[in-house]
Amino acid sequence: MRLNLLFSIIVGLVFSFESAWGSRLSVSGNKLIFNGVNFAWKFYGYDFGNGQYAANSKTTFEQWLKEVATYGGNSVRVWLHVEGDNTPSYDAYGYIIAPDRTGTLIPDMKLFLDTAKANNILVIFVLWNGALLRNQNSVNLFWDNSKLQSYIDKALTPMVKALAGHPALGAWEIINEPEGLVYNNKPDANSCFNTVPIANSGAGWDGKWIPMKQIQAFINWQAAAIKVADPGALVTVGTWSQYSQTDAFSDTRNYYSDACLFAAGGKSLGKLDFYQIHTYATFSASAPFKILASNYGLNKPLVIGEFSSSCSGGMTIQQMYNYAYSNRYQGAWGWQYAGGYCSDSRATQDLGMQQLKGKNTTSGLVNFPII
Repeated sequence: MRLNLLFSIIVGLVFSFESAWGSRLSVSGNKLIFNGVNFAWKFYGYDFGNGQYAANSKTTFEQWLKEVATYGGNSVRVWLHVEGDNTPSYDAYGYIIAPDRTGTLIPDMKLFLDTAKANNILVIFVLWNGALLRNQNSVNLFWDNSKLQSYIDKALTPMVKALAGHPALGAWEIINEPEGLVYNNKPDANSCFNTVPIANSGAGWDGKWIPMKQIQAFINWQAAAIKVADPGALVTVGTWSQYSQTDAFSDTRNYYSDACLFAAGGKSLGKLDFYQIHTYATFSASAPFKILASNYGLNKPLVIGEFSSSCSGGMTIQQMYNYAYSNRYQGAWGWQYAGGYCSDSRATQDLGMQQLKGKNTTSGLVNFPII
């Protein structure tokens, strides 16, 4: 999804992306709705780079893209480095020296984007996984700015520049569920860095004890680098729940606002273009499938980035996709196409996407050619 990119909508009109969306992603005032799924991975951390795409995932991903398109999906969320075991390429001292060792990462990503374009699907590339991060070289990027800068210079910027302008590139997601890494219940005089408000939320489950300020700086620096390399790119973060994404409730805090990210990292371009919340199990009263998107009081579009009917507290997949569409969320990505814990089958996710297929109404545009 690109600023100033032209889409030919099915009604025959041509719209262009606006540079100021207000509270939503839109095309000349028409809200765009993400309707899709998480591919996440076929082989965890080994889908792209070092020859892995052709060897492991290309055939499967191409089949999945066709299936998503058949059932009306327009977007997929895909994980890239994950924990950093395959990409990027680290040297013996933990500095990044290249996107990958063999030079196939960027071509692999482009091949995937080309197939996505052929199926009218937008791709959200997720760079890192904060829900589980065992590679110490990757953990060190949060603690050592020189190593983080080496990633930006040697891997991130080359990727973004190489893929800039590709019509199927929907967005870059800096990190999935960074709250897994956070030092929870840590007081700070600055409310942006104070994690006491989410003390009872369960954040910090990965036991890495990284202060919120360092996580925010990690996001801020990479978001800014993406915007420098490609000013039209969209950037997001996948938060594990509403607890870290809104100031609307007593037990929540929006740690990823423009002000908080700038306060942590100091880079004015390092902001998010849209927010994203994940939600599972028995939903609390403030969870996405319980309230309107507007109840969060956010000034940016909001996507429900992970969910499943198998861990939904009783909602069907059809109800979940319809709820997201009808209650002013920017879209929904079910978890996940490869299957696994708290995942729905592909057939079930297909039924969910099918609920929104062709819904190009005043509530939002779902299906449109990518040109």
